[in-house]
Amino acid sequence: MRMFRRPTRAAALGAAVVTAMALALVPGAQAHNTKAPPAAPADADTLLYRGATTVALDPGAGAALKSLGISVAPTKPAYAGKAGISFPITLGVVDSTTLAGQIRHAGGLVFTKGATKVYLTRYFIDIDDTPSLSGLVGAGAPGTARADLFTLDLSGLKVDAGTRHITLSGVGLKLTAGAADALNGAFGEGAKPFTEGLLIGTATVAARTWTVPANGW
Repeated sequence: MRMFRRPTRAAALGAAVVTAMALALVPGAQAHNTKAPPAAPADADTLLYRGATTVALDPGAGAALKSLGISVAPTKPAYAGKAGISFPITLGVVDSTTLAGQIRHAGGLVFTKGATKVYLTRYFIDIDDTPSLSGLVGAGAPGTARADLFTLDLSGLKVDAGTRHITLSGVGLKLTAGAADALNGAFGEGAKPFTEGLLIGTATVAARTWTVPANGW
């Protein structure tokens, strides 16, 4: 299954709270499943649609942003709610056997301090040998360069999967070194308050699923 190609890695730009989701499907994470996904044909793809990834900001990260005078807001069609900031899934396609593939989102975040703005949009989850979460980063929406933003902590992962849905929760989002450097450059004012591995938030993914033969594409 090669419907999507992995994006080219950009230079160290970016950071922020975003989405992270079907990496719960990465081999090795299955030990944390509360309910195993249903069996699929040996050669099939699973589509994720009509869903969203919701990220709850870690209290420590929220306090750090506030102390620095940085505000964070969603950009449409992402939206804020009681559970956190939700990013609609535009389409996800993963191999039902190997789980290799990609999941894409709409919307993003804008970080603001005075006249300085950093936009992070169009988040991709790539599931391969080195799973990553990337986004477009720039001083103006929607951003011009794609960069890896987060590593994912699956130690608290929980998966609830049925024949037509999947919910992934407990995925920790930690800043990459490049994302931390970019935030320090934009907002640090000579200091380095952002560090590699800083826990930014926890993601929960809920989506409808549909499994089809891979040769059906």
